[in-house]
Amino acid sequence: MNDIAILQYPCYPLSMDPAQIGRVVERFRRDAGLTQATLAARIGTTQAALSKIETGRTMPGLELLDRVARAIGRPISLTFGEATVPSSLEARRALVRQALGDFEFDPWERDPTPAERDSLLADGLTRERFSG
Repeated sequence: MNDIAILQYPCYPLSMDPAQIGRVVERFRRDAGLTQATLAARIGTTQAALSKIETGRTMPGLELLDRVARAIGRPISLTFGEATVPSSLEARRALVRQALGDFEFDPWERDPTPAERDSLLADGLTRERFSG
């Protein structure tokens, strides 16, 4: 039996999406204080190959993920066959509010282009909505 644990962010189930896997590999590598070159050398690949994994351009194999886990000293695992349920709009809004705190973005402050202005107005996001 392999010693691979769950590869996921807290509260974000990880599907077999190369970009998600890459972000987790990058986060774990950084948490371990390793450069791409150092980790690549430890797992027997190149820095360029590791970069492709971290940016989601390449799906790593299970053997490579096992080598990454062993090199960083942290277990990594994937969950297969689990249905992912898209979060509700309210749940996504709550996550955004948690991340932003009291910050309120005003798209009109940065002088939008004519195309951006038309899009904002089409969505009912007028200057008046953001003033005072």
